[in-house]
Amino acid sequence: MDISTLIQTLQAAAPQVAESCCIVNGSLMNLDEVQNMGYKEFSLQSKLSMPLKLYKYFPNQPTELTDEKSGEPIIDEKTGKVKTENYSLQALKNNTVFMQSPSLFDDVYDSDISLNYDEYEKIHLLEYCKRCKLNVCESMSTQELGDALLRTIGESYNTQGNFDSVFKRKPVSKIEELSNQYFILKFENELLKDGNWSTAIARVIISQFKEYSQHLQNTFRATCFATTPYSQLMWGGSYANCHKGFCLEYTVLPNDPQYQNIFYNLFPMIYCKVRPNMTERLTRFEYQELTTEILWDIYFNGALRKSVDWAFQNEWRLLLPLEKSRAKKDYCVPFFPITKVFLGNRMSQAARKEIIEICHDKNIPYVGVTRNPNVFEMQDCSIKCEDCPNYKNDVEPRREISAL
Repeated sequence: MDISTLIQTLQAAAPQVAESCCIVNGSLMNLDEVQNMGYKEFSLQSKLSMPLKLYKYFPNQPTELTDEKSGEPIIDEKTGKVKTENYSLQALKNNTVFMQSPSLFDDVYDSDISLNYDEYEKIHLLEYCKRCKLNVCESMSTQELGDALLRTIGESYNTQGNFDSVFKRKPVSKIEELSNQYFILKFENELLKDGNWSTAIARVIISQFKEYSQHLQNTFRATCFATTPYSQLMWGGSYANCHKGFCLEYTVLPNDPQYQNIFYNLFPMIYCKVRPNMTERLTRFEYQELTTEILWDIYFNGALRKSVDWAFQNEWRLLLPLEKSRAKKDYCVPFFPITKVFLGNRMSQAARKEIIEICHDKNIPYVGVTRNPNVFEMQDCSIKCEDCPNYKNDVEPRREISAL
């Protein structure tokens, strides 16, 4: 059964059936079974069926550079213009892949972990009350927990004249100690705005919720790969700049020691209709050191989850923790060898010439792609790029004009 048929089958199924299934590496699987695998088994099973060729589409366009902290464009002091970088050419020349922040993906919900604010708020209020050594329990409502915390904060201020002794439980870690200090500083700052103690607590937790949601997305960086160089949807969209870009073929070398880290951090996407709610589990991780278990929860329930509507991509994804990604300059990491280059059929003469010259220098085979006359896919062009009439007719007049 091909991908298109799988997608149609899953979308047409009864809600209960559709929600129990997922598509992984082109196969229909039971979602519960996949979720129960865990990191080691999922990684092993996926590697057993991993394709030996992966493909990545490139738009071959310059990207404006922005400051990582402020998000503002980086200006070239000499020209006064925004600095740019063509990561597509960089990937071809250096055989590297750029590790992207998920927040910059085309799909705004890509790698998004669903956190429910109401649950998050109650969990935090309960935790803060326990740190104050208040007699509270999970059966209490959010309102009751908030009122209890507010009373003890007020009592502490009336007694001490400050908020330093609000939390009476000895911190179990440095992270908890810092989070206590952070809460007090944020609370004092919010209190200065309008003097409303009750809304100040609410605003602190809202702020924490937004920051933590963003933090979860920024614990790793990713880059994506397809399993075919002939997808018309991939060529026609932004991935390959509407056929003006190119596609690189990589040959997977699972037994080569220099690629082991790359190989074991490649995973297939899980396409399904269910968006998991990880609020309670991940919120309790907020004040812990990042472990493999926590990272896998973020990967499995965020970075590797996507709507079944995207299953046509049959995507594999390289995921690296932020620190490992940052270890390489500009977040570019070496990848498996490039073994072929596919040139878009609407690529300009100048761009085509540039890509071909790079291929010659690096001894990489290349081929143009053209529309398949029978199905909605692309296929290899039977004419060598340099012998193509369209290519030659575009080159020769330019040379004559320049000679005049």
